[in-house]
Amino acid sequence: MLKNLLKRWAERDQQEEARNRHAILLASLMSLLIMAPLFRVVPGGEMRFSILLCLVLTAAIYFNSTQLWILILATLTGGAAIICVAIARATGAMTAQIAGDALGLGLLSFTTLFMLNTLMQTRRVSRDTVIGGICVYMLIGLCFALAYILVIDLGAGALVEAGQPIARTLEGGSDHALTVLYFSFVTLTTLGYGDIAPIGEMPRMLASTEAIIGQLYIAIFIARLISLRRD
Repeated sequence: MLKNLLKRWAERDQQEEARNRHAILLASLMSLLIMAPLFRVVPGGEMRFSILLCLVLTAAIYFNSTQLWILILATLTGGAAIICVAIARATGAMTAQIAGDALGLGLLSFTTLFMLNTLMQTRRVSRDTVIGGICVYMLIGLCFALAYILVIDLGAGALVEAGQPIARTLEGGSDHALTVLYFSFVTLTTLGYGDIAPIGEMPRMLASTEAIIGQLYIAIFIARLISLRRD
């Protein structure tokens, strides 16, 4: 039953590819990586990560619009995440920030799995197949970044840079988030610069898991594309 459900989801996703949902999501992810450092010097730059993350969440909601019940679930989750992020920025409430990050992580994790299912079920290589594969890789890095942020905020561990724990402040929230995002992608690609290190069981477990997933995903995705081209 689950197999048939996943197959129907993939077929519906492929039927909707003309709406450029994959490309819009990829554009939002690229904007987060490229624009966040550039917005540091503009007024309100301390909010740049929150604003760009909300853009990614909005694109994820649009991506999940292939079926009504999925769209409703994504809208409620993503909308609640955006509201919590806005409240946290306005009031500095850590509870709202944690809730926003958790809800955002939930929506992006579901979106990642949804796209991965389509990639595994597809029978032909198309533009959306390639774009979707890139989106999944970038979403994995972003999801793990949000997971690290949650672990730090909940006091379950920390990331250390130059001997000092990386901590979130209201004024430096974007700096903190982008540092964690950088660590996530360095771990995902197994570059291992060593300038930031995980301390504690949970951060180390997440880092190890992310590195393994990053290597396996590249191998499996490339093998999948090659097999489809040969068929």
